[in-house]
Amino acid sequence: MNFLDERLVGSWSGSAVGAMEASGIAFLPDGRGWSRFDSVSGELAVARFRWHCPTAGRLALRYTWRISGEWGADTEGFAAVRNSSAFEEVLETGYRIDHGRPPLYGPPGPTLLLDDPVEFEDVFHRSGGRGPVTPADDPSAARFPYEPSPRPVPGPVPRRRTGS
Repeated sequence: MNFLDERLVGSWSGSAVGAMEASGIAFLPDGRGWSRFDSVSGELAVARFRWHCPTAGRLALRYTWRISGEWGADTEGFAAVRNSSAFEEVLETGYRIDHGRPPLYGPPGPTLLLDDPVEFEDVFHRSGGRGPVTPADDPSAARFPYEPSPRPVPGPVPRRRTGS
């Protein structure tokens, strides 16, 4: 049975891909999300996905869209877009959440450990703190807005018992 692990919901930052690059991943509570890779050279890439957990300790990311270009110095998003297109790929990987210390800063906190890398990274630390992550936090959202999330399918309607 597929489920969404609530502990994953939010924004996570990569440990440090290198001195000049950074990566991150975000999980929305409705099963959407994105990963990002950016570089001091100005490169920015975002891959949107749908996510779920097929079993405990397993994470499936079904990528749906990829955007790449250059980030703007005065914005959290894209200054220029080189490519934006549908993209289909599924990554299923093991995961666990531990309590660790980010390598360069901050107090200990939740650490997401993946068996397979996402955006060149397999260790992510909880980031954010401004409140819940939303589609507007996606660096590509200003240029490529999200469609409204589909409403969840209602469960079975309880039957009323009538007195006899």
